[in-house]
Amino acid sequence: MKRLLGVIAGAIVTYQEQHILKAYAFGYSNADPLNRIGAVLFGVILLVIIMELVRRICSSAFFNGFIVATGLFLSFDIVVFHWIFKLHRITSGSEANFLEPIFVLFGIFLLWQGIRREMGNKVKPNQDIRL
Repeated sequence: MKRLLGVIAGAIVTYQEQHILKAYAFGYSNADPLNRIGAVLFGVILLVIIMELVRRICSSAFFNGFIVATGLFLSFDIVVFHWIFKLHRITSGSEANFLEPIFVLFGIFLLWQGIRREMGNKVKPNQDIRL
């Protein structure tokens, strides 16, 4: 059940991050740069809350995988789809020029952190394995 909750939460966050330009919540519009940055900040806060919930509810291996997946998504999506193919941007304004490199660096950090933490959780040969 916990894993299903993590999959559903990850799907919702991913869907929202992919469609942040088309999202209008409670009459919110993205007409000026501060509103667009606020929308991105809202997404980041929501991601942090979900990450904390996953950390508390799920196993450390699942949480590390969640961190790796988030980092891979942040860095890979921006580099490939935003920069190489120019399909969409984080925001429709010039603030994307400084937000996207920050997210790529943060994604690489999360990727490294999740892999490093999971490599540290290896089962020792003399340790009992419980399912």
